[in-house]
Amino acid sequence: MDKDAVVAKRLYNRQAEAYSKTQSRYNVVENLRRRLPGFMGDVDGKRVLFAGCGDALECLPFVKMGAVVSGVDVSESQIMLARKNCPIGAFSVQDFEKTSFKNNSFDFIVSILAIMYKKDLKKTFKEFRRILKKGGHILLVVPHPLRKMLKYRLSTYFTRGFHWEHWRGTRRFNYYRLFEDYVNAFAESNLKLERLFEPKPVKEKPDTPAKETNHPHFAVFKLSLSKN
Repeated sequence: MDKDAVVAKRLYNRQAEAYSKTQSRYNVVENLRRRLPGFMGDVDGKRVLFAGCGDALECLPFVKMGAVVSGVDVSESQIMLARKNCPIGAFSVQDFEKTSFKNNSFDFIVSILAIMYKKDLKKTFKEFRRILKKGGHILLVVPHPLRKMLKYRLSTYFTRGFHWEHWRGTRRFNYYRLFEDYVNAFAESNLKLERLFEPKPVKEKPDTPAKETNHPHFAVFKLSLSKN
């Protein structure tokens, strides 16, 4: 487990309950979670791994559509919540950069707002390739780079690297990236970008200002294994 994973473990062991409650009250995230199975396609009977599953509330729409769900997270407290929220799933404390799963274990890998904690995406993608079945797909959700610039009042779109954030009473860190960073990492890892989705956010409240909904909050990448 690398240094960032150790920091993330400590961070979410301390604030798992608070972070879970805050996210579940955030309509923008809840709307995204409901829409994700539609981006993936038919998941009925398919084995789906949630990499960085957190409290597993993100897994529930997939369970309702018949997926066989597993999840990993570095935080013991998050995994305790996951087992409570989604008792039909199989959840374990693991770093998704290096798991104990056998080769070709999953039809789909879903990672929602988790790979931002990884400095080296190629290590993560190498592991994803190993445990993904031939013909399988990966669905990655990341903070939209434009959202980062606007939300945190960055002076330029071209901000990269490690940053701490305070979000609704909780603390988290991200590795900020540009679109080219993601796309180049896919190419270098022999992953094919099949689709890019930029979901329009819903209003969190009736009086939510337009500036909060006139740009995407997330970028969703659908990937498959390249034949190369």
